Amino acid sequence: MPVAFTSEQQNKIKNSLCTAALELVKDTPVSKITVEQLTKAAGISKGAFYKFYSSKEMLFYQLLRQLHDQIYAPALKIFTAGNISSPADAITDAVIQCLDVLDNSEYKRFWMTDAPEIMNAVPRRKQQEQKQAEKQLFSAFLKSCGELAVEESVAFDAITALISTVYLRKTVPENYRTILRRMAQGVCACIFK
Repeated sequence: MPVAFTSEQQNKIKNSLCTAALELVKDTPVSKITVEQLTKAAGISKGAFYKFYSSKEMLFYQLLRQLHDQIYAPALKIFTAGNISSPADAITDAVIQCLDVLDNSEYKRFWMTDAPEIMNAVPRRKQQEQKQAEKQLFSAFLKSCGELAVEESVAFDAITALISTVYLRKTVPENYRTILRRMAQGVCACIFK
């Protein structure tokens, strides 16, 4: 009969799995990473892997959550600082600073390419957790900027749409900041009184 892992062993194994996963995703798409590669790096069996994670996507989801906090830290700092004189400037600065963090991250490929696939593969409950984390970030921003002219859900959707423009920065790199600021001004004119 197999012996259960001690709490210390469990923590060590989880850390080893996370370290191995982080190292692999720098250059390899998640779809090409196998559970065997992860378990070999952690020194456990494939069966033991499933005592920690129900799937490899759940392990990578955990990594996404950790990276989410790092990437969005500049935005949270801007949004919670208070005294925002221009919501459009705050949004623009937050998006640009987050992009700078992402651009300088060795996990950029993982975040930009693998994240959507991982989010589609995790249970709906986990997808909702991710949306809730984003809503908390947006709520901090909305509260610091004044009274809304629209329902909060509409404001969230408008900000989400604005943030989704990050993919345009490759198309219009010289003008992206200006375009983003103009779009942010339009969004803020619509969502705030």
